[in-house]
Amino acid sequence: MTETERKLCKFLLFVDAAAIIVSMVAGPLRHTALAIGAAASAALISLCLVVYGLYFWERR
Repeated sequence: MTETERKLCKFLLFVDAAAIIVSMVAGPLRHTALAIGAAASAALISLCLVVYGLYFWERR
C-alpha cells in the first residue's frame, strides 16, 4: 500500500466517523433527513473501505 493510499484510507475513516457522529446527534434532535443522509453516507463509505480492504490490499 502506498503512502497516498494510506492517507486516503485515514481520511475516509475520519469522514466515516464524522458521518456516524452527525447521524447519532441529528436523530434525537429530530433532523430526520440529515440523520438518514449521514447514516447512508457512513454506510457507503464503510462498504467501500471493506471492499477495498478485501480485494485490493496486498496479501501478507
